[in-house]
Amino acid sequence: MISFLSMVAMMFADRIFLSYYSADALSAATSAGNLFWAGNFTWITLAAMAEVFVAQYNGSKQYGKLGEPVWQMIWLAGISFIFFFAMGNFGSDLFFKKTLEIEYFRWSNYFAPCWTLLAALSAFYVGQGKTRIIKWLGILGNGVNILLDPLLIFGYKGVIPAMGTKGAAIATGVGILVQVVVIASLFLRRKNRKEFGTGDFRFKPQPFLRCLKVGASPAIFVMCELLGWAVFYMMMEKISGMHILVASVTQSILLLFLFFGLGLEKGAAAVSGNLIGAQKFSEVQRLFKSGVKLSLMFGVCLALALGCFPDLFINLFFKNPEALGGSTLGVSSEMLMEVKTTLRSAMIMLTIYLTIENIRWLLNGLLTSAGDTFYLMITGALSIWLFMIAPTYFFVLKPQAPIETTYYIWVFYSVVASALLLFRFLRGKWKEKHLIELGSALEI
Repeated sequence: MISFLSMVAMMFADRIFLSYYSADALSAATSAGNLFWAGNFTWITLAAMAEVFVAQYNGSKQYGKLGEPVWQMIWLAGISFIFFFAMGNFGSDLFFKKTLEIEYFRWSNYFAPCWTLLAALSAFYVGQGKTRIIKWLGILGNGVNILLDPLLIFGYKGVIPAMGTKGAAIATGVGILVQVVVIASLFLRRKNRKEFGTGDFRFKPQPFLRCLKVGASPAIFVMCELLGWAVFYMMMEKISGMHILVASVTQSILLLFLFFGLGLEKGAAAVSGNLIGAQKFSEVQRLFKSGVKLSLMFGVCLALALGCFPDLFINLFFKNPEALGGSTLGVSSEMLMEVKTTLRSAMIMLTIYLTIENIRWLLNGLLTSAGDTFYLMITGALSIWLFMIAPTYFFVLKPQAPIETTYYIWVFYSVVASALLLFRFLRGKWKEKHLIELGSALEI
């Protein structure tokens, strides 16, 4: 959970500082960043599946096995170095033409294995519901990122050169690296090695493949969804500078409030995994109802914040008019006023969209904790392309429609995707999944 929350917090901080650097840098971080996260999140999701096994082992009181799935996903993080090195060295020039996009994509990939490693190590604590330690680690990592962002993006008095998007990627990477070092030392403490088997670092093919089997479906789903969003922002860039600027700022504000949905999903998965491990299925139903109530309460708070004080968030990205005026997007003062007006109306739709998404992430966490991941992959992969990308192409890109149309499409997509998950959860098919029993059957 904390690795995901750290991610969105760092991305938001990067976007703020990059908007002061130039509108081009902000747009580059959006377009290149979405493609980068499509690959990065795939590996993170695979590694995070260790928390499902940790939760169920913890719930069934098999404490000596808690370290096993974590170490298998640490091995996965090592394997990911090959993929990310290739993407950084060759993919950046293959996928992008603009220097700012190339640098952001390249250096983000160089640090990407740290994200996978952090997700694997965090699973040990998340699966047990012990999030206090990694909460403080997340604060530490974000503190490092916020300190380094202005130094590396803008440079410092001839000592540190201004690096723009490259600097933002490096600052985020160092922030994650700091978290990895600290959490690894905690994971390997003597008490954890003795009680939870965290000192057994051997590569074990059977447990490794079990984690991949459970994680493959959500990983493919995440990859398909984020590739869809990457295509969406590429379409916005093709339409006009205003479209990509508005989309970039909207997504950046969305990142600020993703913490609730991501936390709800991971928290629900951890609690549900323990309940399923203890065979308390009726409690999972109660957990869902509680999660819906929390989502609606957060939606009300979000409506008050974004509806009553939209400029408080919008103006965070427009504090340096010179950065906007000097960009290749050609943001004039008249265009800036139009952008802000569009963003104010977008805040209303963003509130509706996020409220529905939070319920979808809640359902995603519950179904994932039960191992019902194949259904998530199929419905998720189809939903993003059929109900979001296709309508955007036909109703926005081809007719060159106003960007406001896309926000209605966002809500439509979220409603349909959530309904598909709710149908699956209410049918109760997830109760038939038995991850621990399956694991035992596969062991040598």
